[in-house]
Amino acid sequence: MDQQIYYKYSKIELEQFATFEANFDPNEDEVRYDTEVQFSYDKEREVLCCKVSETLSQSSKLLAKAVMNSYFEIKHESIESLRQENKITFAPQLLVQFASLCYGSLRGAIYVKTMDGPLQSCVLPPVYFGNIVNKPFIAVDKDAVPKEE
Repeated sequence: MDQQIYYKYSKIELEQFATFEANFDPNEDEVRYDTEVQFSYDKEREVLCCKVSETLSQSSKLLAKAVMNSYFEIKHESIESLRQENKITFAPQLLVQFASLCYGSLRGAIYVKTMDGPLQSCVLPPVYFGNIVNKPFIAVDKDAVPKEE
């Protein structure tokens, strides 16, 4: 990814948030954190969506589940620089940036929603998305006309 990609947030949405505080045992140290990331692309609006899901559990009991969607409007010229024939290829380095921004928003939402309850002692660990996102995301544009070189 040599070229600069220009984008802005178009929306941040907390799709799902639930806590199960009765399952939390403050005397047990280990809390398990599972993180998932997914990408989708709306070609008409030139918006990439990054969805990050975080699940907290303890002794196989669910403590919390949160899903954050971050929508990034990408400048048309930037999309064109990522296009090759009918495919738009988002490099892993760019996806890591989007995932990190979305995860930061999710961490903030979890903090605010748990700060007055027993789950406030759970500290979300950092996630190194560079270790997770190692393949490009390719959006196929069936209606695209290949750009001329």
